[in-house]
Amino acid sequence: MQRLIALILAGTFGVLITPAAAVADKPGPWAPSPTSSFVLAAGTRCPFTLAGDVLKDKERIRTLETNPDGSPRTQEVVGQLTTRFTNLDTGASVVRNLTGTGIIEYLPDGSFTLTLQGGHFAVGLAPTDTGGPAFLIFTGSGFSVLFAADGSRHVTYGNGTVENICATLA
Repeated sequence: MQRLIALILAGTFGVLITPAAAVADKPGPWAPSPTSSFVLAAGTRCPFTLAGDVLKDKERIRTLETNPDGSPRTQEVVGQLTTRFTNLDTGASVVRNLTGTGIIEYLPDGSFTLTLQGGHFAVGLAPTDTGGPAFLIFTGSGFSVLFAADGSRHVTYGNGTVENICATLA
């Protein structure tokens, strides 16, 4: 059957696809992917000290594609994540749903990209990052953050909304 499919595809696309090349890697098993609570000093993301307390975390991760050495090339992250963000200078806080589906692509230079497929995710930007300092929550799809090998972060905006927690809690 695989040989028949390969021959049909070869006729359609003008290439011969062997059964081994036609079969994609199977996704790996799901594993927990816990997120840690944090405290960020004033000036690193917001003009005030920002705390993030994880209230609910049911995130999972699995490998979709590997490199020849077996290390992950592409991973998928899904699951519930709820966090309380607090301005530790004033005590003001908000709870945000960060539940979503993201795809992580690891690049040969040690950098990686996280792309929101749908839902929510958050990223902090340093003062040296374009658009920083900020702590952003994306809602929608197509938002992407490149975590460069040098530690910098670069945002590509997608479809949906962006909330800067620093402005919300100022």
